[in-house]
Amino acid sequence: MIRFFIRLIALALVASLPVPLQAQKPETTEKISKSFKVGPSGTIDINNMSGKVVVNPGGPDTIVVEALKRVRGNVADPKDQLARTTVEMAERAGRIEVRTTYAGRDLKVSVDYTVTAPAGTTVMVRSMSGDITVTGIKGEVRADTMSGNVTLTATPAVSLAKTMSGDVTVTGVSTQGELRAASLSGDVVIRSARARAVDADSTSGNVTLSDVTSDRITGKTISGEVSFTGPLAKGGRYQFQSQVGDVQLFLVGTQGFELDASTFSGGVRSDFPLTLPAGQPVGGQATRKSLRGVFGDGGATLLLRAFSGDISIVKK
Repeated sequence: MIRFFIRLIALALVASLPVPLQAQKPETTEKISKSFKVGPSGTIDINNMSGKVVVNPGGPDTIVVEALKRVRGNVADPKDQLARTTVEMAERAGRIEVRTTYAGRDLKVSVDYTVTAPAGTTVMVRSMSGDITVTGIKGEVRADTMSGNVTLTATPAVSLAKTMSGDVTVTGVSTQGELRAASLSGDVVIRSARARAVDADSTSGNVTLSDVTSDRITGKTISGEVSFTGPLAKGGRYQFQSQVGDVQLFLVGTQGFELDASTFSGGVRSDFPLTLPAGQPVGGQATRKSLRGVFGDGGATLLLRAFSGDISIVKK
């Protein structure tokens, strides 16, 4: 129910954008293409209003930007609509800036961008309405859209993946920096990630962290499940929380942790034998509303909270 109302709000926010959410035919298009020779580690900054953005690895020193303007629906003068929608591309010292601008209101035009760039390029994309897909880019990646899915694959240096209405999926991260992934209404999924710190949250959706290694991880949602699979680092801090949904941890090769877990409506279960503050050992299948104790060397810190849901710590 919460997700339903949030999606309604998000759709209302983008209702005034130039493109109707439901495309209608006939369609009139105009294609623009431009190449920039910037070397192996340039930067591309895309600011779009409506339309998808796709970035893939290409040649060793050249960024190629293809923009496809689309007019959908029955408009009196589609050519005028295209003419009043401008794609601006400029290069300044190895930095490519791409912008979509509109002259006037009530324009039913979207712009889809397809970009090929050297693998070492820094990619920054912002959009009001449209999916963002980046694959195989080794430079820093930042992707932010108001309405649409964000999918980043084999992007080891991604630092931001964010949407208000849509799903976020990040795969193949290996960075000494921080990774932040967030959705207001949608699922957040991070797979095969290594980062100094990971912050994943959703207001209405599941948060899934699979094969994630980090010294500090935060995973939170208001309505949805939180799931983590991976090892714990000695001295690491791990905080997972759901208001309405289960919290599940599948721990790999864990030497020890200090646990502080509680739920208002549900149960806490640990497969790992814990020692309570008073010194009494707790069997591997103990279940209760709250559980505080130490397993092994107590090297990592686990802070787990659920309001309505179960908390499970599983040995994998």
